[in-house]
Amino acid sequence: MKVQRIFTLMVVFFVLSTAAVVASSIWGDYKGYSIARLVVNNQTKEFADSDVPPLIVDGKTVLPLRAMSDALQSLLRWDDASKTAYLFKPNVHMFFTTEVRKDSAIVPFGVVERGKQADFIVFAQVDNLKTNINSVRVSIVSPSGKSVIAPVEKSISDSKESFWLKVPVYGVSFDEAGTYVVKFAMQQSGSSEYSVVSEKQIQSE
Repeated sequence: MKVQRIFTLMVVFFVLSTAAVVASSIWGDYKGYSIARLVVNNQTKEFADSDVPPLIVDGKTVLPLRAMSDALQSLLRWDDASKTAYLFKPNVHMFFTTEVRKDSAIVPFGVVERGKQADFIVFAQVDNLKTNINSVRVSIVSPSGKSVIAPVEKSISDSKESFWLKVPVYGVSFDEAGTYVVKFAMQQSGSSEYSVVSEKQIQSE
């Protein structure tokens, strides 16, 4: 009876150990650590072979800082001298208008007729910006993931914590039905990269 109990315990231990190994390798391994999957708003984040993926370390999920920054739509700065990462999350609120009179928005919109071509202005209200920026960039992506226009950049000569900004865009063709995404990105001082800090949708019907 005692031998049978020991055998049963060994089988249970083997099954649990096997299950743990299988569970830890569902998404593969990276340098001895189990890889975790990152899903943001139902979209799975893809990582290149040269990237460090999300990992499970000592039972806790560890996310790469760049991936987390992108998911939060924030700005990331690395200070190599002090080995310190700085994360900035400004508040950016956008809306669109086809007419402007004395800087007052007239006819805001979020839905357009499919096949229409439009000129409009992207208004952005920015606050809680705790780092300096050189410029902003507005881009528009179609439902199929294609860039609709060449990105529009606007220099910021005097970076402030709070400000309003308007960026005109011209000749935007809404040829597809579905969701167009307007992306608002910032370029930090001393950096050549843009980071998306806000997105807003336009529906083409």
